[in-house]
Amino acid sequence: TVIDESAASVISDRIERALADGARLLCGGERDGALLTPAVLDHVPRDAELVARETFGPVAPIIRVEDLEQAILTANATPYALSSGVCTFDWRAIARCIRELRGGTVNVREVPGWRTELTPFGGVGDSGLGVKEGVREAMRAMSFVKLYTLPWA
Repeated sequence: TVIDESAASVISDRIERALADGARLLCGGERDGALLTPAVLDHVPRDAELVARETFGPVAPIIRVEDLEQAILTANATPYALSSGVCTFDWRAIARCIRELRGGTVNVREVPGWRTELTPFGGVGDSGLGVKEGVREAMRAMSFVKLYTLPWA
């Protein structure tokens, strides 16, 4: 279930347009009101609205790339950069992705939900409103620096 029926409609429409542009539905994608079954789409075009816009919903689009270089370029081509995931055991590739992927989080063989209250979290670019979760970041976001002076005598 997503936030409301209107949001479900937007996600459903993006799935349908991706399919019309050549993507292939592997599973899911059925909608009943605000309820959407998780959808997995393969061969999603890089310029499909489903991936070109931030689609907050149960959708896993698969974009085919030739190599790691192209994967990083594709991931960084979007103005949205909340989180990314890397599924490999190659430590050189992992280090490169951590260095080069633009985003608030890089999840390596992990689900994106792991964190503690001290862990910073937030998006960059057009995702979110910056990093303001985590104790230190929350304090910075909810306060401001003030200069004050006192008389010497």
